[in-house]
Amino acid sequence: MKTLLQKSLSPILLRAFFAFSTLLTFSFLTQNVQAQWNPNTMVNMLISSLPTADMQAASTTDGKTWIAFYHENAGNYDMRAQLIDADGYKLLGNDGILVSNQTSGSATYVFNVCVDLDNNLIIGMQDMRTLTMKAVVYKISQAGAQLWGANGIVLGGGLVPYCAALSNGETAVVWSGDTGNTLNLQKITTTGTLAWASAIPITVGGSATTRGQLITNTGGKFTLVCQKGSMSTTLYAQMFSSSGTALYAPLQLCDQTTAPWRYYSIASEADTTFYGYYSSSGMRFNSFLQRINPNGTIPWGMNGSNFNTSTGTNDNYQGETRINLTPGSNYVWSVCTFSNPNQTQYGVYIQKFLKSSGARQLSDAGKVVYPISSSGDTQAGELALVDDQPMFMSYITNYKIYATRLNGYGNFVWPGNKVEISSTTATAGNGKMRYCFTPDGPNRCAGTWTENRGGAGYMGYAQGISVGGLVGVTVDTQGGIPPLISTNGGTLQLVATVYPSTASQNVTWSIAPGTGMATISGTGLVTAVSNGTAYAKATAVQDTTVSGTLMITMSNQAAQPPSVITLAATNVTANGATLNGSVNANSLSTAVSFDWGLTSAYGNLITSIPPTVTGSTATPVQAVLSGLTSNTTYHFRVKGNNAAGLATGLDSTFTTPAGVGIVENNAGIISISPVPNNGRFSVTINSEKQTSYTLDIYNALGLKVYADRDIPVNGSKTTTVDLGRVPAGLYTVILSSENSQVIRKVLVN
Repeated sequence: MKTLLQKSLSPILLRAFFAFSTLLTFSFLTQNVQAQWNPNTMVNMLISSLPTADMQAASTTDGKTWIAFYHENAGNYDMRAQLIDADGYKLLGNDGILVSNQTSGSATYVFNVCVDLDNNLIIGMQDMRTLTMKAVVYKISQAGAQLWGANGIVLGGGLVPYCAALSNGETAVVWSGDTGNTLNLQKITTTGTLAWASAIPITVGGSATTRGQLITNTGGKFTLVCQKGSMSTTLYAQMFSSSGTALYAPLQLCDQTTAPWRYYSIASEADTTFYGYYSSSGMRFNSFLQRINPNGTIPWGMNGSNFNTSTGTNDNYQGETRINLTPGSNYVWSVCTFSNPNQTQYGVYIQKFLKSSGARQLSDAGKVVYPISSSGDTQAGELALVDDQPMFMSYITNYKIYATRLNGYGNFVWPGNKVEISSTTATAGNGKMRYCFTPDGPNRCAGTWTENRGGAGYMGYAQGISVGGLVGVTVDTQGGIPPLISTNGGTLQLVATVYPSTASQNVTWSIAPGTGMATISGTGLVTAVSNGTAYAKATAVQDTTVSGTLMITMSNQAAQPPSVITLAATNVTANGATLNGSVNANSLSTAVSFDWGLTSAYGNLITSIPPTVTGSTATPVQAVLSGLTSNTTYHFRVKGNNAAGLATGLDSTFTTPAGVGIVENNAGIISISPVPNNGRFSVTINSEKQTSYTLDIYNALGLKVYADRDIPVNGSKTTTVDLGRVPAGLYTVILSSENSQVIRKVLVN
């Protein structure tokens, strides 16, 4: 059981007693760091205006972050849920939705969350709806609907249900039963019903069995890791089929002592499970990574592979450990908080293991990220991976919170090494709490924690950060003047600030039109073009997924004629063509057409597609001509007309080829055999005197498919033509000499 008294315990005592009360949420998000994320890390984003106790989070595959939290409400602990999108918007109202206000008791017991294949949130918790503790699960959709009903699904008597969303869409749950010191195992079907008439009891060796964790494998299988014993425990694992059949007997993972109230770090790839944990040997703590094969063996031996091989009495202690892996990679990463033997100073180390052998890749000592010191650097929550490289959270003695990203060798990636995401400070008796760290998406993170600011009570906070190490970008006017341009063609100088201050301050500028139009220079100077609003955007060079915007309002701008550009004709055939152009209406409704004809005087007019253009961005327009004459040059231009005037593009030309529409002539000079044919035929040329001929053949679109040059003829000559695998249709044969041209048609079938 976890009580509110833990808020007053110091970090040292919490570590010494294997405290499990902290959860820091840090979720990768997939869009630009804008909107609700506050780049001021002294302020952050308030998750809810309600008093908040324990809090957990889980990531979705579409770039959102679920947050479940207890709300201290008049002596009860209501469960609520919030969903935050990539831009930091709260999608379920200012305070989230109420999941349960069933009687909770006077303390917040451990609860767990996961996300299913449809990105719904699953919460495993307990309540006292029948005066005794019942394990219950809820499923919440992204729209805030209770998919398993307002009362959830009651599993049975007991505490701390731990859920896993399975690969077949079902949900497995394990919880501590209310009798017999056993774990109970149950599964919920895709229709929201209990899969088995009664829960499967799990007891290892007839001893007390507690703190079950589940992780999904393939084909609906899942692996359970639990602890055998009471106050001093050891770890065991067992895999189950989708039907609940144990696939091997309980498998002992370690012979050192673990803590019965602690969850450790678990990950899987297909049917292989990896488990990162720390345990006690005598009076010290050691960190390990264990591999569990699907056949129920531990190839790395009892305890697994050491994070650090220095495990003597006077060596530094290896504490809180978190692991993660990228499917298909060769490695498992682990981050660990180290301390001196007195547990008065702390630091953070990183290690990389080979999945196949458990071999340590960053030396037998691991790599020091932050040395053990009085600064008290302490890793918090889960380990994230960005392109198979580690990113994690930590805090220091005064409770400032940081993010750190390392490369594949364990070296710092960001300028300044770490980025501060919470700049407020606290003391040990009133510290920040509920830290967790969950990876989510390729580009973004969102940190959550609880904090008692100014003595007003604990509330939940969040802060966005990019994997490029940026908290955000703000755009302001130079000198802080209002973002207004009220003179015709006036200008406004903008400035951008990239956060944190240690980041590169270089940005690129662009304009995102609104109802009006403006231009912007590379230094952020905005020039008004038309009335309305436009958004100036500054994109960070250090991380191009991070940008900030400022809306500019423009008035008193003279109306502008459209901006038009004539583009090259396309789809030119012997008797047709497509005319192309680009038109910017400059915020006035603009009628668009094309002039065309045999000369630059044109003489013909055709309406474009579309016939009218609006807005303030370049819009492609076109018109289709037909009935043209082959072997002819045509002129054309695009033009647009709005309330401010007429604009015409530059003259452009195209020439139709010979082909379809040509009338046969001088047929007696050549003969073709056979007709029709399959594309291979003979052409006989008759000439009364020595003449050199050129033979060209065109398809129905006027495209040349065959050419033969300098054919000498004096009397009669036969040449063989092979068009290859051409489509069936009518083809035009043109025989040319210096003084004549002969045209015939031939049918290919």
